[in-house]
Amino acid sequence: MGLSGLLSPLQSLLNTFQPERHYTDEKKDAALLAINEALIETKKYLEECADKKCSDRDREFKLSALWSNAAVKARYASNELASRLQNKSLYWSGTLEWSREEVIDKKIDLESIQNEILSLLNH
Repeated sequence: MGLSGLLSPLQSLLNTFQPERHYTDEKKDAALLAINEALIETKKYLEECADKKCSDRDREFKLSALWSNAAVKARYASNELASRLQNKSLYWSGTLEWSREEVIDKKIDLESIQNEILSLLNH
């Protein structure tokens, strides 16, 4: 068997996985965009409320929806991250205030999420 006989099955295998990889990359990109959108809108809301204790439930429910959408899309990048983002959605839609310790423990603080995004971008 010649070299071309050995390479032919390998090329066939590569051709099979190439579209799947492209599909996975698109899903990962969509997840990162959704996470960034939720992150930006959250920062915007927090900045607007920085000097006062504000509670705009309509905007908080919109933030919850953004985080939930990001969670669904993030499952293609990381199941652990998807779970964290769903917790972030619950954080915004809930009526109970979470302590800073709970937010840190669940890794749903903005810094932890930003670090995860950077990690995903680099891989």
